[in-house]
Amino acid sequence: MTIPTTSVDDTDLVPVPLRRSLRLLPGDGAAVHAARPLVRELEDLTDAMHERGATARLRSDLVDLLGCWAQALVGLHRSSVTMLTPVGELPWVLADGLPAWLDELPREAGPVWAVRAHPAIRRALDDTRRAWSAVQLTHGDPTGDAVDVTRSAAEVEARLTPTGSARAGVLGDPRWDVATVVDWLACALDPALDPVWGIDPAATFVARYRAHGGDALPSRAMAAARTLTTAVEWTAQLAVLQEPDEEELAWLAGLWGRPLSLVAPGG
Repeated sequence: MTIPTTSVDDTDLVPVPLRRSLRLLPGDGAAVHAARPLVRELEDLTDAMHERGATARLRSDLVDLLGCWAQALVGLHRSSVTMLTPVGELPWVLADGLPAWLDELPREAGPVWAVRAHPAIRRALDDTRRAWSAVQLTHGDPTGDAVDVTRSAAEVEARLTPTGSARAGVLGDPRWDVATVVDWLACALDPALDPVWGIDPAATFVARYRAHGGDALPSRAMAAARTLTTAVEWTAQLAVLQEPDEEELAWLAGLWGRPLSLVAPGG
């Protein structure tokens, strides 16, 4: 089974369609290291769950993987900084807003037009931009593709690695890092899990993050802004650079529904 490559203090996001594989953005494969990429660990774990059921041992393994990921992120956020530590750039969705080419997408790609026109979406971006606080060392894009896992007889350890255009080791808002992880879990891991198992990896990650002393929990506005980033990046890959099939269009429609669910009254 292969995993797809994406926030909050509550994690009731609209799920994307169930998939038996983890979905990764094209070109986001983890580099080869002595340690094993987290996405490969998660693929093996979800395969085992589908073959043998979500046993207590496998559930515990998942908690361990999410826990060491959370611990690595807390460790980064608590790293010491100096006046010479560079300040990272704003995420592109906050600096530039939603791209105009979204208006040219077919309706089958999802409620893109509704997202672009929704005043609550604009408020979410504005609120996140105003509340941005670049005070701690951050990664910028700590998705599952940016994590290596090392196993020993006693424990599982995770290490964050630079990936894509992320500038690890710069001052940024740690809440965006947490929103990124939760968003990735919702889009990449959630669809690979059978709903009857009752497993919520995003809630588990947040719980482990807090247990390790992390307190950078994103607002719903920031969560919505992060889901917009994922929706645009996937749309660029599946609906702009190629001709999407029906399954890919359904996937995009699910992604574009998520920010709307986060800004809806009572959402």
